Amino acid sequence: MGTSGSYGGSSRRAWRNARQLLLDLPVGPAAGETTSPEDLDRLEPLCAAIGDALTGDDPFLNDPVLDGDMLSLDRLLPKARLAGLAASGGGSGGGLVSGKSQPAGRSGAGSRRQIVRGAARGGAALGAAYAFRRGDARALGDLGLDLDYLSSLGPVQQCAAILDAVLGEGGHPDEYALRKASLQSLKDVLLSDVPPGELDALGGFVVSYVYELALVELQSQLDAKSIDANESARLERSIKHFLQRSVSHARIQTSGRLSSGDFRRMAAQLTKQAIQIIRAASEAA
Repeated sequence: MGTSGSYGGSSRRAWRNARQLLLDLPVGPAAGETTSPEDLDRLEPLCAAIGDALTGDDPFLNDPVLDGDMLSLDRLLPKARLAGLAASGGGSGGGLVSGKSQPAGRSGAGSRRQIVRGAARGGAALGAAYAFRRGDARALGDLGLDLDYLSSLGPVQQCAAILDAVLGEGGHPDEYALRKASLQSLKDVLLSDVPPGELDALGGFVVSYVYELALVELQSQLDAKSIDANESARLERSIKHFLQRSVSHARIQTSGRLSSGDFRRMAAQLTKQAIQIIRAASEAA
């Protein structure tokens, strides 16, 4: 568990509040494999604070309408990948490179957290995994991936190739969090004899993504709590369980098999809804 890099955490008041709530969280009963209703009750203020802090980080979480242009591939893929696609004439009609191209992810301590765009990028990676399972060479080609080449790799190498193509190399802990959440989702699809349903996979990705983003800000406080490894693991499971419950209340309209664009849009929308549900308790207080 944890993040890489030297990022010291946000100094915003909302995150300071979440850190203090984590430190003040009472130790639960003896560690076990199950999460009790009491666990979830005591976690509600902390998780609501996490949702409130994340919402303050990214203004797009408050926007009632998703910007479809913001979720297009030419706004999400790494610049190096876009340049390679343009040179080879790849992508959708060769039209991926434009004046709007920008770094795919967060690059510095002073940069704004890009939660919605990050979710869409993770959705694109997940869509690529399903495209590979279906043998959809065109969808993979839009991302600069080759079906035959991926087929020559083992599942772990396939995951790495997809993540490199879609996410690139991000040094910021937020990028590490996105890659870690995406990797788990890709493994669920590519290493399973029967992959999970597309909506289930999207939900699992969103839970992992929000959880890993929270750890970027809260890891040092979790390490500082006077609890043993078993209790720490139990607390982590409980937080994830709370997030899973929140995501289960989100509603996304869909019919039939998801397209590559659907994966991007729905990952972004589901993340927005999940964080709104998580922070609802803080708004009601």
